[in-house]
Amino acid sequence: MDQPRHGGSGKVNRRRFLKTAAGSTAGVALTAWSLKRARPARAAVRSDRARAAEPNPKRGGVLKWAGPAEVAHFDVHQGAFRFVLGQMYNNLVRFNPADGLKTIIPDLAESWKISSDGKTYTFKLRDGVKFHDGTPFSSADVVATFSRIIFPPSGMASIYRDQFAAVDKVEAIDRLNVRFALKEPRPYFLELFTPSSMIIYSKKALDENNQDLRKVIAPGTGAFVFKERKVAEKWVMVRNPSYWDPEIPYLDGLEMLHIPAWTDRGTAVLTGQADYSPNVSLETHQEGLRRKDIVGTVRYPGEFNSYQVHINNERKPFNDPRVRRAINLAVSRQNLIKAFGTQEPIMLTRWMTHASEFATPLKELETLPGYRVDKTADIAEAKKLMAAAGLADGIKNVDFVSASVAPHAEILAPAFQDELKRTLGIETRIRVMERALLIEELKKGTFDMMVQTEYRSPIGDPGPGWEMCLKTGGSLNFSRYSNPEFDRLLKQVNSETDKGKRKKLFAQGMALLDQTAPLYLIGFTDHLPMWRTTVKGHNSEARVFSELGRVDTFWLDR
Repeated sequence: MDQPRHGGSGKVNRRRFLKTAAGSTAGVALTAWSLKRARPARAAVRSDRARAAEPNPKRGGVLKWAGPAEVAHFDVHQGAFRFVLGQMYNNLVRFNPADGLKTIIPDLAESWKISSDGKTYTFKLRDGVKFHDGTPFSSADVVATFSRIIFPPSGMASIYRDQFAAVDKVEAIDRLNVRFALKEPRPYFLELFTPSSMIIYSKKALDENNQDLRKVIAPGTGAFVFKERKVAEKWVMVRNPSYWDPEIPYLDGLEMLHIPAWTDRGTAVLTGQADYSPNVSLETHQEGLRRKDIVGTVRYPGEFNSYQVHINNERKPFNDPRVRRAINLAVSRQNLIKAFGTQEPIMLTRWMTHASEFATPLKELETLPGYRVDKTADIAEAKKLMAAAGLADGIKNVDFVSASVAPHAEILAPAFQDELKRTLGIETRIRVMERALLIEELKKGTFDMMVQTEYRSPIGDPGPGWEMCLKTGGSLNFSRYSNPEFDRLLKQVNSETDKGKRKKLFAQGMALLDQTAPLYLIGFTDHLPMWRTTVKGHNSEARVFSELGRVDTFWLDR
């Protein structure tokens, strides 16, 4: 029997939804962690539409956004930066900016139903929505979008494929209803549609471009329309005058300034050259705390991203788990976190975000091999592992790739390089590349090691993240890790709806990963947004995590 899960308003509280839909609260890891810290929304607003939390928002003006705005191509589902392109599109559902991203509300889907066995999700779509080129939106666009993600055509690198590994079929019931049939229930399935990467493309645009949108800026249904792009400088977007929700956006336009360095972003906001940045450096964040007369800034868990060093498991000698385990034991996470400390906060974590209710408590983590401060025993064990692998004298000429972003290339990569040489005699050559090009390098596997931020989960629950990043052949498994024992355990994790049982399975998984070390996880991040006090509608003080996504509810009080 199908049961509506959105009530009369369309709003879904994640804790209540997941308990009723899946018989467990296993999918609300982030909510459980963060509600203690969250402030209530500042005003009562309509709960089934995205709105500013403040009453009587002003209209007009152009928001100047500061962040990494350059892209290697334009296809979000093949890895293009979603926080730039996402301004032009919609999801099926989204988190509510007015309550601090605590509940799921409708977007292009105005309502949804979930079968009693948790294996069928049916979305009712909004009528009258049009893409920017005038094409009517329908269930055909949803089917085309997610079929391409889940069952990618030949030649398409769908980096989100394994996020939906449980899906058996996506089908249109009629013009305004679409059904997702699952092979087995997932306690977090609805939440998978909320990340800013889960935009809906038009079937027309996909068909006209042979299912490949890397070279075209495809029309969206979103609140902003593309106007201009100046490579490595900025994007200019304007308000969509025909947007399906006439209340938003409040802004007339948006300028997304390409400022890749965190300190430069913070400086831009502090000096009034930009209005808002989703993430600034720790030093400018601290200055912002002293300048509350002109800016606001907070700290909250990042968008479930981490810093890691991918280790190519297919290249010798890194195909030997003893070598990877040695690296994970010998290199000090605390030293790397401290070295990077003035840039972006990194938290000591073990194979999943610190925001997860399944994460190892910090006090326990700090006692474990590879995570503890005292490295004496860890380095001794690491040297034994290297000797057993026939590498007692170390390794020469390791190809180590880093983004050209200064904090990566000039701080994090050299710090890791020094740790490897000092502890294990592993000598690396740092090869610097433009950050937007790294995803293609990862796909090709033409590296030994790489500093990156692509070990993550789309949501607070680590299950789908492990599916994408660690399962054999996973769409984000850039270390090319393959372990049948782990794959079997992961299948149990993701099909289990009992929270207590999932917690035990996650603990087994982390222990297995510690031993086989697919990559070197430095830690998951916190983000530091900053905004001029004239920027309203983002409700950052109440947010429970960072969403590098849409600004359609932002407004300017000036």
